[in-house]
Amino acid sequence: MKKPMKTALFPLVLMFFVYSCTAEQAPKPDPGIAPNACDTAVITSDYIMTTISSKCTNGACHKGTGNFVVSDFSTLAKLKTYLNANEALFRERVTGPNADMPPRGEKFSQGTRDSINCWLSHGMPE
Repeated sequence: MKKPMKTALFPLVLMFFVYSCTAEQAPKPDPGIAPNACDTAVITSDYIMTTISSKCTNGACHKGTGNFVVSDFSTLAKLKTYLNANEALFRERVTGPNADMPPRGEKFSQGTRDSINCWLSHGMPE
């Protein structure tokens, strides 16, 4: 009976030592890092519309015509209507880590994607 108990405890003891070593080697948080910039950032709808207009409503895309009738970003009101119904999809395709919009290598910079996400997180303020 003692042998099975020792066998059962060995993995637990091993995990404890492995975890202890790993935790001791983990870097400590840097106390100088500022809080999430989105908490205090002021991103305006004008900025968002300028950004969206420059990459999303140029050409035939997202003007509310052709194949893009549902995703009309030509005005702030239409953009907000779309986002209220499709925010998760928009985040995935436009601001997410695997964003595929805008297409053809015209992706938004990480800073722009962060700004759009921040604007969305604050409820799309004017």
